[in-house]
Amino acid sequence: MKLRSLVLASFVCLSPAVSEAQNWPGTKPLKLESGSAPGGITDLVARELSNYLATSLGVPVVVEDRPGGGGNIAAAVVARAQPDGHTLLVTGSNQVVNPTLLPAPGLDYDRDFVPVSMVAVTKLLLVAAPAFPATSITDVISIAKQQPKSVSIGFSVIGTPSHLAAEMLAQSGDVDLTFVPYDGGAQAIPDVIANRVNLEISATSTLLPQVRGGALKALAVLAPQRSPFAPEIPTAVESGLPELQIDSWICIMGTGGTPAPIIARLDAAITDALAAPELRDGFAKQGVEILRMDSQQLGKFLQSEASRFNGLLEHSRVVGAAR
Repeated sequence: MKLRSLVLASFVCLSPAVSEAQNWPGTKPLKLESGSAPGGITDLVARELSNYLATSLGVPVVVEDRPGGGGNIAAAVVARAQPDGHTLLVTGSNQVVNPTLLPAPGLDYDRDFVPVSMVAVTKLLLVAAPAFPATSITDVISIAKQQPKSVSIGFSVIGTPSHLAAEMLAQSGDVDLTFVPYDGGAQAIPDVIANRVNLEISATSTLLPQVRGGALKALAVLAPQRSPFAPEIPTAVESGLPELQIDSWICIMGTGGTPAPIIARLDAAITDALAAPELRDGFAKQGVEILRMDSQQLGKFLQSEASRFNGLLEHSRVVGAAR
């Protein structure tokens, strides 16, 4: 009799969460909060994904861009939302570097968020000004070793993949570069074309049009494999720098405390969306590839990336100076 009472009690405790998951999303719209400015890769991925989620779930899916604070502004909106699966964060490396690099009062990334799905990845490209005397990444390292701090490199805001990649280049090549941060990859392009800044690291999709037009020189893709969108450009690994591997990935996070059954339904809906050929084609037009991970896989991946990036930033001169 006692065992039966325990079973019934457990069912009563679980039934609200199960019932909520079965009824989710109901009629309430979903909001995708992005820390990217409109037109950025994160924003574009969120908008492509929102169209397919709206169709499959039968409710409106709204993308809200909240740039600034290194991604903490958008993150805070999701952290303080009701944990009901209706407010989601579309994010990238900020998720693993902000707790130590840009801590925000009242925001705990371990407590306030739960992994949902990994959705996409775009490879990073190292380019040079046409007038800069380097045709490969090994040339860059050779020049920088001969003349410390003479080589300048542009990148997006501190903590973004392009900044982390610039740190990797400096540390793996054991060279002292001059770091030049910008608000975004596109903002650095005119200075690099004019050789006011020698190098830039940004998303392949951002830089490839300038490379194709001859305004910039492509030196290396910073990934284990060549980009399917630019198979002629060698990788840093091929150039003898196996440590220089970093992608710009995009994942979906939910509010901490969201019931596991709702996370599972969210993940299933996102998986269905990623299987749509039209979405894959839409991503490809932006230079973005599908990268699929479920909630558990994403959680392990985030832990691994946090360890890797925090170790990198501990030896960062630019971060040390900023602090």
